[in-house]
Amino acid sequence: MSKWNLLIILSVLLFSCRNNQDVSKLDETIYVRSQGSDMPVHIHGNLNSKVLLLMVHGGPGGSGLDYRAGKYTVPLEQRFAVAYWDQRGQGMSHGKYNTEAMTLDQMCKDLDAVIQVLQAKYGDSIKTVVLGHSWGGMLTANYMINENNQKKISGWIEANGAHDIPQLNKDAIQMFKEVADEQINEGNNVSNWKDVLTWAQAIDTNNITADISYEINLKAYQAEEWLIDDGVMAYPEPGGNKVPFLAGPVNPLVSFLSGNLTNSLLLDEIERTALTKELHKVTVPTLILWGKYDFVVPPSLGWDTYHSISSTDKEIVLFEQSGHSPMSNEWEAFSEAIISFIEKLE
Repeated sequence: MSKWNLLIILSVLLFSCRNNQDVSKLDETIYVRSQGSDMPVHIHGNLNSKVLLLMVHGGPGGSGLDYRAGKYTVPLEQRFAVAYWDQRGQGMSHGKYNTEAMTLDQMCKDLDAVIQVLQAKYGDSIKTVVLGHSWGGMLTANYMINENNQKKISGWIEANGAHDIPQLNKDAIQMFKEVADEQINEGNNVSNWKDVLTWAQAIDTNNITADISYEINLKAYQAEEWLIDDGVMAYPEPGGNKVPFLAGPVNPLVSFLSGNLTNSLLLDEIERTALTKELHKVTVPTLILWGKYDFVVPPSLGWDTYHSISSTDKEIVLFEQSGHSPMSNEWEAFSEAIISFIEKLE
């Protein structure tokens, strides 16, 4: 018997739902071991729905429970079971930290292990929907272009997904120019936008280095602050599920340090990764969620996904007052779009 099969069997024996367990209010954590990494998966919500929504966090360097703190997860957990996974080398994952295993392909194998263990735990009748945000969009896109992987899930949600960094950088520069012109004409933060416009006009989009890519990311978040200040973007609303980061399952310092190391190890591969031409292989029902003012990952990438995938059941939602995290800027509409998509799945 393989170690993998043994892991699945142990997961079922140790963690499977008992007949007397109230699956309408799940609150449990399991660990999935994959290639020397022990990765926590926190499951909360209503399993009576027979739907499991797996959150694949951004970064690299984020954590699953960072996403649970958002207000948008409250209605999601009322309807469905939601699983928050800490990826290899991130959050509170631990085990052997093999730097050679810090690759996109290995993390796709980790994602597959998580999906298989969750399905073994909760049963094959559960519909599994995978949501990837930002870096999680790259990770899930790479997972989805494998036909065998698609057979294991019922739907894919890409939220502001960074599935093509070379294209992302070019499109971000163009977006900076367009929005800068627009905001200058409106009289909003004129000095800041003029500086950004001058910077963007000087960039050779055919020769974007890692340093320029880093600048794009920094300026993207600055631009969101200006747009929020001027009322163009909605102010992120606090609240949501209470996640005790200091006295609970997360040590912020450990998460920060391990996440930064993982980010640095993945950076070179991420900067080269371009999956747009592979997306035609995707046939599962797909929901694409994007903020109109996302300079980190421009909306053009969302439209690339929409036009490239072969899914007959696909939808794109553009949030008019949001940036890179529409789940914060327009949390109600974000939740509603996810709930509507999942409830229409067969």
